[in-house]
Amino acid sequence: MFAGGANLEAAEAVCGGEGIDTGAVFELLAALVARSLVVAEEHGPQTRYRLLEPIRQYGEERLGHAGETERWRARHASYYADLLRHIRDHGHDPQEEVFWAVRLGTEQDNLLAAWSWALATGNVGTAFSILAGFASVEVRSTYPLLLPGEAALELPGAAEHPGYPLALAVSAVFASNRADGTGAEELCRRAADANAGQAAPDWRVEETICATRQNNAMTAGTFADAARFAEQAAGLARAGGDLADASVELTFATTDHLLIDDAPAAVPLAREALALARQTGAPALIATSLLALGAAVADTDPEQARACLRESRELSTALGYHSAVDLLWATAIAFLLGDQAATLELGRRAIRGLQWAGRIRMALVLYMIAGALLATRPDVAAIIQGAAETYVAESPKFALLTSTVAASLGEERARELRARGADMDWDQALAYTLTQTTQALSEPESKTQP
Repeated sequence: MFAGGANLEAAEAVCGGEGIDTGAVFELLAALVARSLVVAEEHGPQTRYRLLEPIRQYGEERLGHAGETERWRARHASYYADLLRHIRDHGHDPQEEVFWAVRLGTEQDNLLAAWSWALATGNVGTAFSILAGFASVEVRSTYPLLLPGEAALELPGAAEHPGYPLALAVSAVFASNRADGTGAEELCRRAADANAGQAAPDWRVEETICATRQNNAMTAGTFADAARFAEQAAGLARAGGDLADASVELTFATTDHLLIDDAPAAVPLAREALALARQTGAPALIATSLLALGAAVADTDPEQARACLRESRELSTALGYHSAVDLLWATAIAFLLGDQAATLELGRRAIRGLQWAGRIRMALVLYMIAGALLATRPDVAAIIQGAAETYVAESPKFALLTSTVAASLGEERARELRARGADMDWDQALAYTLTQTTQALSEPESKTQP
C-alpha cells in the first residue's frame, strides 16, 4: 500500500491489528529485511522501509486475489489523512528527532496516494481531512503542495459534510497560489457563506479566506490591500491561539509593505513576527522571521540585515532544514543590499526549491533576478520581467526596473521583450530564467563570492 516506503510508526499504524500485534511489527520488518524482501534505508535519525518494486507488485496482486485491496488502502489513507494535523501538533516539540517538514517531504508520495484514493472512491471524509491539514499557513508555507481541492468539493455528499467550509477555503487559497484569482474569489464567497451557516463558525476558515484575498491582491498589484488582508489573517490566528500562524502571516504583511516601498510600516510587523516566533520556540519560524526583519531593515541598517541572515542560516543548519521560502527571503536581502551575484545564486536556488509553492512567490523571485541582470543583460531582464508580470503586477519597489530597461533599450524594444516574456508558458519562463541566471553567474565579472 505504501508509496515510497514508510517509517516504523506508519507501518505499525497501518499494518498493526487485524491479527498482527502492533508491538510485533518491528520484529516482522527486521525479519523481512534479513531475508532481503524489504529494504531498510537510513534517512537521518529515521529508518524507512520499502519493498523492491517487483515484490511490491506481487504483494499487491496477492491482495487483489484475496479481495483485501480496498480494506488496506482505506487503512493507509486514513493514517495519511490525519498525518498533517498529527505532525503539526507535535511540530514545535524540541524533542522531535526530525523536523516535521522534512518528514512530510519523505511522505509526499504516500500523501498523494491517499488523496488519489479518496477521490477515486468518493471518500469525502478522507479528502477533507487532507485539505484541512493545509489550513494552517505554517504548513502551506513550509511544506507547499498545491492539491486540486476543487475535485474533492464535487464528491457526493461534500456540501453536507461538516468540513465543507474549510475545504472550500483551502481550495480557494490553492487556486490563488496558482494565480486563478476569479476561481479563488468565488470559492472564498462560497466558503464564507458555508461558514456563516455553521452553528459555530470556524476562525480558520476566516483566516484562510483572508490569506486567499491577500494572494489575489498581490496578483492584481494592490499591495496595500494585500498587507491589510495579511494583518487581518494574523489577528484571526492570534485570537485563535495559533501564534505560529500569526507569525507567518505577519511576515507576509511585511512583504506587502516592502513591495510598496514602505519599510517604516514593514519593520514593526517583522519585529512582531520574530517575537511571536521566539515565543513558540520553533527554530524554523524564528529563522524565517529573522529573514523578514533583515529584508525590512536592509535599506536603513545593512549590518543588521546581514546579522539577521547569518543567525537565520545558523538556525536552519542546526535544524537540518533550509526552507525554499527562506531562500526567497534571503534572495530579497541580497537584492535589497545590491549584491547582484548573491541575488542570482540565491534566486536560482529559490526557483528550484519553490516548484510546489505556486506562482506568486516565484514571480517575486523573477523580478529580483531581472533586477540583478539589469546592468549586464537588459534584454534578458526585460523578458524575465514580462514573465513575472503575468503572475504578480509590478510593485513600486520594482518600478525602477521598467524605467531603466526602457532607458537602456528604448521603450518600443523594451515593450517587445516584455511581451515575449509574457507569452512564455510557466515552464518556459522558469527554464529561460534558470538558463540565463546560470550563464550570468559563469561570466568572469560575476565570480565574486556571494
